[in-house]
Amino acid sequence: MESVPLGRSMTQRGWFVLLSLYMLALLGLGLVYEPLAAVPPGLVRILQSQSVLLSDYLEIGGIGAALVNAGLVGMAGLLLSYLNGVLLSGPIIAAVFTMAGFGLFGKNVLNIWPIILGVAVFSRVVRRPFKSYILVAMFGTALAPLVSQVAYGLGLGLLPGLLFGLATGFLLPPLAVYMLRLHQGFNIYNVGLTCGFLGLFIASLLEGVGLQAPPSLHWSTQYSGILGIFLLIYSCSMLLVGLYLSRSLAGLRSLIREAGTLPTDFVELHGPGVTLINMGLVGLIGWGYILLVGGVFNGPTIGGVLTMVGFAAFGKHIFNVPPLMLGVYLGSRLMVWQPAQAGPLLAALFATTLAPLSGAFGPLLGILAGAIHLMLVMRTAAWHGGLNLYNNGFAGGLTATLLVGIIGWWSSWNEDRRKEGEHEQHD
Repeated sequence: MESVPLGRSMTQRGWFVLLSLYMLALLGLGLVYEPLAAVPPGLVRILQSQSVLLSDYLEIGGIGAALVNAGLVGMAGLLLSYLNGVLLSGPIIAAVFTMAGFGLFGKNVLNIWPIILGVAVFSRVVRRPFKSYILVAMFGTALAPLVSQVAYGLGLGLLPGLLFGLATGFLLPPLAVYMLRLHQGFNIYNVGLTCGFLGLFIASLLEGVGLQAPPSLHWSTQYSGILGIFLLIYSCSMLLVGLYLSRSLAGLRSLIREAGTLPTDFVELHGPGVTLINMGLVGLIGWGYILLVGGVFNGPTIGGVLTMVGFAAFGKHIFNVPPLMLGVYLGSRLMVWQPAQAGPLLAALFATTLAPLSGAFGPLLGILAGAIHLMLVMRTAAWHGGLNLYNNGFAGGLTATLLVGIIGWWSSWNEDRRKEGEHEQHD
């Protein structure tokens, strides 16, 4: 690969300050847009909600409380990483923005901690430093709704909810390592597959003992205008910071040649400037898609774009993302759904978990993967009862496993045929 100047460097302190500003921007908008007196009661409603899919915190607690919660959840992940001496690079950036994004619809400043603590207990039991499992802890908060569902949805109280979350967090690290083998790194949201697998068993257990609370759909529409403007500015600011650091777009040509399979740390490979340019552009792709299909900007869709932005530092880029989104769009047009409906709209944003498939095997396979992903994701949420916030990571893992298995067989079969032909010619 050709050598590309990485532009200005950024220290760990610099990354911490920059990421803190992006988390505080969410919090700041929440405090400015809504009267301060409305934020505390809104936060209480969020903390006491079921939080399962789909729980748009903007509808449950109001825009102020939802954005404050998102900023605090993202900041919690950032501080957890920084204080544990974890390198602030691609994977951590992805985890922080994902936590903040889902802080708008499912994760809150109460329900994330039992999962994280469960992973910490596991690290003590196996006598390894907690920072070795910090990504599992941060992404594992996908199962944070379990805490809220047990405590408030089922009415069993906070202590049982905390204990369920602790036990779940303890089980995540060994499962996450195994699940990665299934899709061979072609599903970027690997912990989403792990949480979906584990959530399936937990939901079955709860239903089997008669503990089942039907989730209610919360999907706000009233704040779409202000959120669309905010997301546009948010993404453009990353593009501008990236241009300042990199001085040019030359490095982007090198970045977009990456397939994006786990683990592909763009910060380490291509520098902070080009990575931030990619983050801003991927954010604009997500923003533009919502606008083009007539979708709404709300908690779940903003969360989807923030997750895209975060993973634009760790596998997603402006070439391997669009084919997946196009596949979901075409699939929804050809089947019974509409692109602007909640399920297909979120599927288009989160199907980008399969970006390495289009990056490695081309855009046509990416389009096919997007369509298959849509069919799966519209069914899988019912399997785990909405307990796994990364439902698209679950469906994406299944889609990647299917396609990688077929591609692997095809490659092996062609190789065997080639060897047989060579053997016959030799004879």
